[in-house]
Amino acid sequence: MRIWITGVGVTSSLGLTARETFDKLVQGERGLSRIDAFDVEGQRASLGAQVRGISVPQGDAWSRTTAFAHHAAKEALDASGLSTKSARVGLIVGGTTAGMLENELRVVAILSGKLPLAPIPELRSHPLSSATDSLDEVIGPFVRVRNVASACSSGVTALSLAMAWLLEDEIDAVVAGGTDGLCRLTLSGFNALSAIDPEPCRPFDANRRGLNLGEGAGFLVLERASFAKKRGKTPIAELAGASLAAEAHHITNPESEGKTAARVMREALRRANVTPADVDYVNAHGTGTPLNDAMESKAIAAVMGAETERVWVSSSKAQIGHTLAAAGAIEAAISAMCVRERILPPTAGLASPDPACNVRLLREATRLDRVRAVVSNSFGFGGMDGAVVITEPELAPERSEISRARVYVSSASALGPRGASDAGDLTTGPAATGAVPDDVLALDVAKARRFDRAARLCAAASHMALEGTTVDRATCGVVFGSAFSSVDEAAAFVQRIFDKGPRLASPAEFPNLVPSSPIGHASIYEGLKGPALATADLRTSGESAIATAIELIGSGDASAFVAGAAAVRSKLIDDAFYPLFDDGATKAGRAEQCAAVVLQASPRGAIASIDRVAIRRAAEDLTLPAPEEGAQVFASVDVRAWTEKTSWASVPIETVEPGVGSNEASGAAAFAAAVRAIQRGATKQALVFGARHNEVYAFVLRPA
Repeated sequence: MRIWITGVGVTSSLGLTARETFDKLVQGERGLSRIDAFDVEGQRASLGAQVRGISVPQGDAWSRTTAFAHHAAKEALDASGLSTKSARVGLIVGGTTAGMLENELRVVAILSGKLPLAPIPELRSHPLSSATDSLDEVIGPFVRVRNVASACSSGVTALSLAMAWLLEDEIDAVVAGGTDGLCRLTLSGFNALSAIDPEPCRPFDANRRGLNLGEGAGFLVLERASFAKKRGKTPIAELAGASLAAEAHHITNPESEGKTAARVMREALRRANVTPADVDYVNAHGTGTPLNDAMESKAIAAVMGAETERVWVSSSKAQIGHTLAAAGAIEAAISAMCVRERILPPTAGLASPDPACNVRLLREATRLDRVRAVVSNSFGFGGMDGAVVITEPELAPERSEISRARVYVSSASALGPRGASDAGDLTTGPAATGAVPDDVLALDVAKARRFDRAARLCAAASHMALEGTTVDRATCGVVFGSAFSSVDEAAAFVQRIFDKGPRLASPAEFPNLVPSSPIGHASIYEGLKGPALATADLRTSGESAIATAIELIGSGDASAFVAGAAAVRSKLIDDAFYPLFDDGATKAGRAEQCAAVVLQASPRGAIASIDRVAIRRAAEDLTLPAPEEGAQVFASVDVRAWTEKTSWASVPIETVEPGVGSNEASGAAAFAAAVRAIQRGATKQALVFGARHNEVYAFVLRPA
């Protein structure tokens, strides 16, 4: 199977299209200026790569981040000639900031009592899924949507997951990419870490001092080559391989030797059927920070071996800034254009190459007879690394069709207000309210010293779920869903900026405000080195995390996953955010909880096997096996309004509201309850069901 890139779209500080951005990159122009999207008075460094010329439409769910995504995704779709109404097209968006800029002042006003602690329509733009849902509404509908976060590698994570989706017969093409906007929180946070160069940054330079933050969006349209050929489409390039892995090392600092960075590059090349001898260019992550550039250079040299002196390397971040979640997708789009145009962009500002960065660095744009294969790297906070290989169409032998691996469940854990439930107790008794007891979250003090509440929940649930299993931590991934991330902590961080000034922003607190940081902490705590990422899909955040794990195991990206979801107790979320997205099915108050299951490709030690996964826009479109005698439905809330449209209409429904209350993450607890019911012999067939307005998830489980 081949996956072709048939359209790209880029919104950046250099231009509002992929063509304009690429041409200015090649010309060596730098899109850096003093940031004026918000007040930068008092910041250590205020230079950034700000997008100009984009207007944000009126509407509660719109933000600059969403506007960038809309602009770039529409460009990519238009270039591909695809219509979401005539083809089965999926959508995956990577992000970290969403509507943070638009809501920073609003949330601080709530904290200070200037605004009531109540639902405010404009807060709809705050969740990470806001851009995804807006794209689905405006340029969709898409047959499947997903929001992912893995810090600065989110764009590459979106592309890698898209490749897994295209293994299925249910999707013809995927629009995948990333989007992020500048805001006070990220500028102040990176400044607090002393990671920003006050002058234009200089990747790989001996005198480099840090990065320049940027903003924008990048999207690629990926299609099965067979589908593109049927509609007579010529590809830009081929997405030949991808790989994701976690360093399990440190929440901000990379491994000094770049072992995991090298690992994802090698694996991406292997999957692409490409060798270093075929590679002509590496589009480096190249942030301009001393540690990252040295690490990445070692990794490139380790992978390229004897080809290191021949293969060109450059970074675009000195021209368009570090665009965070958008970086990997923008750079993949640039890489595809390098293949098509046969020209490589320079590393701007590189005056004195660092001898420690012993790779062949581009200082001027260079035209080649061919650009056969490009490796594009992305590395994120928490050690979340990724690489993609983009080649000339049909450069390498075609990969054989991959039979999706059957997925098994070997363990389940659930933490709620009652403590560490047996999961069988989740569906009985009065509705739970309140927080998870602190004694349930007992972790190794030294290892968990910098954990916030969300990290403690994810690490504790992961530890309990993994206990007694035989999974290989070197290839086990971790994914948790969380609709709202660390809202209280982010609000307090921004309030301190306003009250005390940005120079007193805490460098210790900032890393925990990245939406995927709880997953990074859990990965480090448990030594999990497979893919690490977060999902955020409002009420179905738990279901989306488990579906993502199943998809990545099925495509061979990991041997196992710890998958679940967390909901942190918070007055801001309880009273201001959650009511905006509650679909009316809730009977109990929102409670704190975290649940996790261990999913694996091996049947060894398994409790249950996953018989069917069905994801559709409407319940009536689900294709499910007929329910057997004694079958049960497990859900976060009463879903009879949806299940009555399926063949399971008469099957009794068990909800987990008694055990974990109602929250956006309780779909993971419903899955855990189903696993435990099978383990106890209470049922031999379970349907885990979750739904929101544009996505319905159904998982059918049986005894292993």
